[in-house]
Amino acid sequence: SDSNKDGGMLTSTWEIYKAHRDLHQVALDCNVRLKLFHGRGGTVGRGGGPTHRALIAQPAFSGQFKLTEQGEVISYKYADPELSMRNLEVMLAAALEALTRPGLVEMTVAPDWHQAMEDLSESAFGFYRAQIAENQDTLMFFQQATPIAEFELARLGSRPARRQSGTQLEDLRAIPWGFGWIQSRLLVPGWFGVGHALTAFVKTDPTRLELLQHMMAKFPVFFDMIRNVEVALAKVDLPLASLYADLVEDPNLRQRVFDNLRQEYLRTCEMVLKVTRQNSLLEKNPGLARSLRQRTPYIDPLCLIQIELLRRKRAGEESDTLNYTLAATINGIANGLRNTG
Repeated sequence: SDSNKDGGMLTSTWEIYKAHRDLHQVALDCNVRLKLFHGRGGTVGRGGGPTHRALIAQPAFSGQFKLTEQGEVISYKYADPELSMRNLEVMLAAALEALTRPGLVEMTVAPDWHQAMEDLSESAFGFYRAQIAENQDTLMFFQQATPIAEFELARLGSRPARRQSGTQLEDLRAIPWGFGWIQSRLLVPGWFGVGHALTAFVKTDPTRLELLQHMMAKFPVFFDMIRNVEVALAKVDLPLASLYADLVEDPNLRQRVFDNLRQEYLRTCEMVLKVTRQNSLLEKNPGLARSLRQRTPYIDPLCLIQIELLRRKRAGEESDTLNYTLAATINGIANGLRNTG
């Protein structure tokens, strides 16, 4: 989650993949059996996503792993005995598949795939740092266009939102960073920079699109990353996000940042559809697409109520009823989108 906050989705995924690969290689060289300890959040920006796919996407698997799942994931997956059994079966199936695939350790990546990921990562990282992490306009937009200042009302977190008082991204913890963008229906940590990198990669050589499509079919970590980005994109709602943006006091700052986010969102959607050979997001996952459609009539009114309550509270209105209702909208949106960050 912290590497995603600091460097963006694509670079975080690739750097962690390489770290896993190198750790496995050292363990093999030293004749040590490696057990990796994974911490998985609910949203894809914090290491979430389908467990089976995530395990298969690892560069190697020793036969054992340790896992902690955080936040709302615990109740979603394990509160009911049947759901708990189902999720344990999924993890067991993934472990068995990883062990029985051709070659016990799948650490060799085709040179052109490796170079493609390096190029994509470098491009995405530079764009993310310039436009998000080191952009004071974006950080100010985040403070005002999301309910981060009101999260304490919902009592969702176990720690303060910030490590120390300050306005830099480094001062903010990863969970509220992801949670704020989710509440405002932009989910920036799940996709920003990916569209820029894919566009730049293909622009230099149109035949590179075929390479990316081939990687989508044959390279599990790339497949997993793109599918996770697709889910994040599918949860974005630009019209609602524009209403959250109206909470930003400076109209020029609001316009600059929101236009930048919208352009990258549209660019990422376009490239993800090309790479996955689809006409619409989640075309190949109709079950999830249907689930999101069914939740929308319940989530959208909560967003509209939340925006109005944020406007009132920031104008000086204060009451227990307002605070209680605002906290209820934060919890409701989190449960509806099934992400707290």
